[in-house]
Amino acid sequence: MIVDAHVHILPDRVRDNLALVASTEPWFAACHARGERVASAESLLAAMDDNGVDRAVCFTWPFTDPALCAEANDWMAGVVRRHPGRLTGFGVIQPLDGGAAREVQRCAAMGLAGIGEMNADAQGWGLLDGTADSAIAASVDAGLAWTLHCSEPVGREYPGRGTVTPERLMEFARRHPDLTLVCAHLGGGLPLYAHIPEVRSACQGLHFDTAAQPFVYDASVYAALVAGIGADRILLGSDHPLLDVPRYLRALDDAGIDGPERALITGGNAQRLLGL
Repeated sequence: MIVDAHVHILPDRVRDNLALVASTEPWFAACHARGERVASAESLLAAMDDNGVDRAVCFTWPFTDPALCAEANDWMAGVVRRHPGRLTGFGVIQPLDGGAAREVQRCAAMGLAGIGEMNADAQGWGLLDGTADSAIAASVDAGLAWTLHCSEPVGREYPGRGTVTPERLMEFARRHPDLTLVCAHLGGGLPLYAHIPEVRSACQGLHFDTAAQPFVYDASVYAALVAGIGADRILLGSDHPLLDVPRYLRALDDAGIDGPERALITGGNAQRLLGL
């Protein structure tokens, strides 16, 4: 089974009003300023069929407006009800909102499997200031994983690059050891520091998705990841509609990742983590 653990789909009202949403959501505007594609549930399913993907883990967007988060969660829950065998949905919350913990509980009651892609920079909450603590506690109680947007501290600038870099991510994870955490975008490179014993130990409690790897890292990164933290902590994630799964599979080919390790990365880890 191939599981794409990081895709974005947007509610019809958002897709039909991109300029209006962008006018009040600066991160959304920056990431779509160059006309990047947006996806519906239906277009995602068609892409999955074309690319041999069995299941996708779906996010909407880390909106700043709690009402828009709640609207997106209602829509995502409906999508999952229509396609339970293909799509797994995550909800999104605004930790700055006093009702964030209640929204986590509502997401769980609607059958959503996690919270994400959360983004401290996009939403304006403090990663390490305790703002999200009550929502995280509610997520732990409900058994919901988080996917957190992370960024590497070096390299070129691009829309969507933020401040959740490896040292800050490691501290966030240390403060929330009970939270099941998927670190998007290879955790900003955190597992590449796994030759440091403390980092290697920390990474054993985390998962890392591959979203946007072809834009940031050469294919050789996969061999380094497997050598440093093992294949059982890495989840295939495409960042669809930005990129699609075949590009990642070619990168795994180029890196010589095959057999049991490839099976874990391309689906086994996500199946285990989310009970698919």
